[in-house]
Amino acid sequence: MQLKHECVRDILIFCEKTLSFDENLSWKPLYLDDFCSALPKYSKEDIAYTLYLLDEAKYLDTYIINASGGICDIGVYRLTYTGHEFVDTIKSDTIWKKIQKALSSINSASLPVIQSLGFHYALEILTHL
Repeated sequence: MQLKHECVRDILIFCEKTLSFDENLSWKPLYLDDFCSALPKYSKEDIAYTLYLLDEAKYLDTYIINASGGICDIGVYRLTYTGHEFVDTIKSDTIWKKIQKALSSINSASLPVIQSLGFHYALEILTHL
């Protein structure tokens, strides 16, 4: 499977906007079906794979429910600090378009490379204020 950068961005932005505490300050998790409903342009497999990798990369704090050698469901509790840092660098549509343009000349890039590009473009914008 391929990690789709646009899916990563959309999932992280959705998490940032949606995840919260309940009245007892317990995490109100989002589940795989929540992501599928909110992000219908991606397949369930793409969303599950992306959530799994974002957990593995420590961008999200999740609970993965395995069954029969596969994923039954995924509960996402929160963005980690690293996840917040990443989403802050790629959230701007202006910066995201610049990142996509830069990445169009290569076949793939790691998430740290994308974050570095976002940071670079944000600094570029700030120095021209």
